[in-house]
Amino acid sequence: MSATVLRDGEVVHEVALGDRTEAGDPVEVGDRYRIASISKVVTAVTVLRLVERGAIGLDDPVGARLAARVGVTDPASGVEQIALRHLLTHRSGIAQYEDLMFRRQVESCDQAAAVGLGRGLERAPGTTFRYSNLNLCLVGLLIEDLTARPYEDVVRDELLAPLGVDGMRLAGTFDVRDGEVEHRSDDGRNYMEVLAGAGSWIASPTEVATIIDSLDLSTPGWKPLGADTMAQMRAITEDPPLTPEQAATTSTTLEPPPPRTTGYGMALMIFGPDAFGHTGTVESTHAMTVRQADGVTWAITVSGDHPSSTRDLAGIVAEALRDAGPV
Repeated sequence: MSATVLRDGEVVHEVALGDRTEAGDPVEVGDRYRIASISKVVTAVTVLRLVERGAIGLDDPVGARLAARVGVTDPASGVEQIALRHLLTHRSGIAQYEDLMFRRQVESCDQAAAVGLGRGLERAPGTTFRYSNLNLCLVGLLIEDLTARPYEDVVRDELLAPLGVDGMRLAGTFDVRDGEVEHRSDDGRNYMEVLAGAGSWIASPTEVATIIDSLDLSTPGWKPLGADTMAQMRAITEDPPLTPEQAATTSTTLEPPPPRTTGYGMALMIFGPDAFGHTGTVESTHAMTVRQADGVTWAITVSGDHPSSTRDLAGIVAEALRDAGPV
């Protein structure tokens, strides 16, 4: 495992413990791990930069465009109503497709997208939340379609290079290079190739924390998004209001419920007032990053099967910060 802590945009602690490889080579600070679904933040920030420049609108329909991109001539009913906002907030109506993404039913994000856009939607776009890796796979394909360039190259130019991050890359399931940590994977798997913009980046925790810190407009340094876009990214998406017919059959109280303080924004988990980040989990991988309300930003990356739940990393880091004293 490796971890990094930032305070006011500055690295105040880095640690690396354990082995990088099964052969016993020790892990070093700066080594890169799978970051799994933290990749979704990378993809979202990149496409939101294109939104800010007017290349596309958040509420522009993109379903038909993406269907054509992957060769689906007769997309499922409702696909034409899918907007970029729906993909970023996991409200596209697309199913989770866990077996499709992780059980080698397809060989690439493009092929997975063709299946998802050709089959029926679970619900109407823009309604209820349903977390699906396919949503951010599709956003990565949209970035390619908007720019006529490879997704990875656009991410480097739009986000990584301005932050001074030069070693992150998309990695395959069994693709490990010098300075990268091995993650156990069962033979025949190919989920890293299929996830693409939804979960295939590898990075050090310092690089992850640097990206999350760039979304904190109160710290120094280059910021990829403006205040209005960041406010939308961090806004918890709520279910649409009930229709009068639905309300008539639903018990209500006199007082409306208080605003939610935890939930999901645009490819960003909201952990409380002024606290946000994301988790990442795939085979033998646990990663988590949080910008805390007190201004501390941290990232932790693990190769191994412990803890059993990635969310447990938050408690582990909290205990370590308490033991360390003031940061």
